[in-house]
Amino acid sequence: MIRRITFIAIVFAIAAVGLAIRVPAQQTTSTQTELLTEVRLLRQAIQALAGTNARVQIVFGRLQLQDQRTDAAAKRLDAAREALSGVILRISEIGEELKATENALNDPRRKAEELEPLQAQLRHYRRALEQAEVERSMRSAAEADAAGLLNQEQGRWSDLNRQLEELERALAKQQ
Repeated sequence: MIRRITFIAIVFAIAAVGLAIRVPAQQTTSTQTELLTEVRLLRQAIQALAGTNARVQIVFGRLQLQDQRTDAAAKRLDAAREALSGVILRISEIGEELKATENALNDPRRKAEELEPLQAQLRHYRRALEQAEVERSMRSAAEADAAGLLNQEQGRWSDLNRQLEELERALAKQQ
């Protein structure tokens, strides 16, 4: 891109020199000065455009990378929520089993020999419920972390998008 712009500037300079040769001697100096000024202005415009294009490409590349990061953070949050929902469902199922076992133990029609296995089962469900609650706590923390990370990534994406819009406005003013 810069080579093409430089080539165009050189072509304009050669054309300017060619025009200067055909102009009478008294007009040559003022025409050359005007052409030289025009070539300098053209070179400045080309340099400014090249700098702006490079900046736009950098911001756009960063925006694409940030978009990927935001998508990854959103997937991580979805996975954390899914895992938490699975644990909550398991806690509910264990709670139902625990209630059913407690009801069976409290049934006055139960014989003494049936109580020991039910008590062992009750202890098992209580331990499982405690473990599931610990896991729920961990999954909740993981979900909160993932939500915070997604929020940060979305903020960064918004900042980069704002920078790109500012560059777009700046380019519109130059034209």
